Amino acid sequence: MLKNYLLIAWRELLKNKLYAGINLLGLTVGLTVYVFGFLLVAYEESHDQFFENSDRIYTAASHFSPDAGIGLTLLDGVYTGVAPLIETDLPQIEATARSVRREFLVSLDDRQFYERIQFVDPELLDVFNFDYIDGDKNALTNPNGMVMVRSMAEKYFGSVNDAVGKTLLLDHETPLSVMAVIEDLPENSHFVYSVVGASDGFGIFAPLSALDQAVGYDLEGNWNNLSLGDLTYMLWPEGTKQEEVQTGLDSIWETHFDEDMKEFVTGLQARRLDQVNTFMWDAIGLPVMSSIQILALLVLIIAIVNYTNLATAQSMGRSREVGLRKTMGAARSQLLVQFLVESISLVALSMLFAVVVLEVVVPVFNDATGKGLELEYSSLLPWLLFSTLMVGVVSGVYPAFLITRSAPIEALKNSGNKGSKGSLFRGVMLGIQFTISIFMLAMVIVVFFQNLKVSESANIYPRDQVVVLQRLDIESIQQRMTTLRSEWLQIPGVEAVTYSSQVPYEQSNSSVGLGTVMGDDETQRGIMQIMIDEHFLDAYNIPLLAGRRLRTDMSADTLKEGVYEANILLNELAVERFGLSAAPEEAIGTVLYDYPETRQARAYTIVGVLPNQNFQGFHNEIKPMVFMQFPANYSLASVRVAAGVPLARVLTDVEGVWTTLVPDYPMQSEFLVETFDGVFKIFNLTTQVLGGFAMMALMLSMIGLFGLAAFMAQNRTREIGIRKVMGANILQIIRLLIWQFSKPVMWSLLFALPAAYFASMAYLDFFANRIAAPAGIVLASGVTAVLFAWIIVSVHAVRIARANPIQALRCE
Repeated sequence: MLKNYLLIAWRELLKNKLYAGINLLGLTVGLTVYVFGFLLVAYEESHDQFFENSDRIYTAASHFSPDAGIGLTLLDGVYTGVAPLIETDLPQIEATARSVRREFLVSLDDRQFYERIQFVDPELLDVFNFDYIDGDKNALTNPNGMVMVRSMAEKYFGSVNDAVGKTLLLDHETPLSVMAVIEDLPENSHFVYSVVGASDGFGIFAPLSALDQAVGYDLEGNWNNLSLGDLTYMLWPEGTKQEEVQTGLDSIWETHFDEDMKEFVTGLQARRLDQVNTFMWDAIGLPVMSSIQILALLVLIIAIVNYTNLATAQSMGRSREVGLRKTMGAARSQLLVQFLVESISLVALSMLFAVVVLEVVVPVFNDATGKGLELEYSSLLPWLLFSTLMVGVVSGVYPAFLITRSAPIEALKNSGNKGSKGSLFRGVMLGIQFTISIFMLAMVIVVFFQNLKVSESANIYPRDQVVVLQRLDIESIQQRMTTLRSEWLQIPGVEAVTYSSQVPYEQSNSSVGLGTVMGDDETQRGIMQIMIDEHFLDAYNIPLLAGRRLRTDMSADTLKEGVYEANILLNELAVERFGLSAAPEEAIGTVLYDYPETRQARAYTIVGVLPNQNFQGFHNEIKPMVFMQFPANYSLASVRVAAGVPLARVLTDVEGVWTTLVPDYPMQSEFLVETFDGVFKIFNLTTQVLGGFAMMALMLSMIGLFGLAAFMAQNRTREIGIRKVMGANILQIIRLLIWQFSKPVMWSLLFALPAAYFASMAYLDFFANRIAAPAGIVLASGVTAVLFAWIIVSVHAVRIARANPIQALRCE
């Protein structure tokens, strides 16, 4: 019996090649997007699951108040001073380990590279069971020990066999000896890749005691600095639930954070190891992983609706076949099974094509993103089979029910083909398709224009003209800053050179507490601080609203150790934050005070006021800022190049000067536009993902409409012939057919446009600098979808309307 059903299904495909092709294309696209979307999310959520204790490893994150001014309300780590408290207050924990990433120049003889080293507590090797090629997990008990991955050992020593026992130098001073070599980790590890790209350096573990030797690090931890990516790991006993971990962290926060700290750090969060990879999306408030799954499912739903719509229309043409089979004794259940087998067979063929497409797409995606998605059929096959069965049943059940419910005499009269059965259902399904498509199209256009707004708002700084040189906070380099600047200014095309602690678009948040009354904590306000030299404003086109700029030749303009008075610049928002006069000129001369614990308070006199600018850009709000001259904290140099001058050529000359004056340290540089693009890629990725899904959804809707319009136009050929004989012109016929399909598309606007408007407003609330109310964009998206629908229907309408009425009247 099943063989006969399959044979009938195959004959139906060959009999209706056009509609079978449309259904096959739509289902293949829908299933490809669906499988790929869920495969990608499963991959991202599978990170680090290959570790033996992955289900028992948690990290501690920090919730920050919006008033903290750091741009995020969630950071992936905690102050390093929290780890010792966890060990003391939560004795049930088996191991705790901190990881602090810092960059050093690593050298071996005449070979030297800048490397991001992860300085960790030795217990990290108890938490994670790395695969050791040489050495063991006791490697980091040596205060100058080091663990390398295979690729790093081969980079420095050529072979892993020659690595253990060799010594490298950090910044030419601190020795580290290789005590163990481990295998490279897979791509699906947070050590190697995060959800938004490659992690910033991985390959060397060293003990925190080595960091103490190199730069002075408090092994007990600190309570005043927290960097993104510095994690605290906890290994809990078998069977521990995340709720128990959260309870333990809550008790740490309640007990050890004073009231002032609680105003900024509003709580600690327990995160599973598999959540570390997706942290960035959680931190910026975009539920990307769940959104990908929902969007993939919506695309599949559109493909299912396409098939159901066209199958419902086609089923009316098979009424006589059904009536004849019922007359010959076929039970309704048999007919239902036959039609379901036909739909499942078509879905199975589509799934086969989808897998073939994925075999091509997945390697290309991996090459482009550096990820390691794999089609492991041993684990995927049950899910693929289940999905095929469910999609086949869901898409075919209504057409099967509709055609088999009629009595034999009605079916033999072919009344279903002449009546209006299923027309309401087809209208509803068509409306659902376009509701989803218009919603997604509107969202992607809103996201695109918002990203364009973010990019344009960043043009206040000359990002295409600046080269940023890094790691200038080394003492031997700072001694040569004056000479470096003088030599760089001699290079043709160089307009300005400035030193600072931060440049635009960087997402770091160094802050200081200042107040209007010395010793009065009530007047203290947290404010973002940036150390600059006298050339910074010119280099970055920052105007002065009132007062004067900081100058090197004025002693009071430069912060000095042991001197407790200095001049500063504020932006307008900082002037408001301290309750000073709204007029910038009136703030000049006002004195502010800091509140240090270990030295005398310093008095800061305001000598200039700058306009409010979104220094960090993107999703950050404009922050109150103070600018000071403090050469000891200069870590970056910005070399501004004249417009039109090739940056690459100037960079070569800049590096030549550096090599001559600073031979011991290779120059490390980045174009300012690369700094911008490094953060902006997150928002671009959102647009690309949403845009891809939206285009697929709209394409599927148009494919479905094309097939349905072709079928319905063909069935109305005789009616149209009669209308033409009675005097109807071509334009009237076209208008009639377009209106028939426009009704469900138009009512879909009533649902799609409000949903898209409120969803886009929720997205825009994430940005401080946002586009105007997106009502116009949403409406334009709806109009665009309607126009596409009209074009698709018009193709068939024109062909039918221009047909010879005599030929049309012969059509049954």
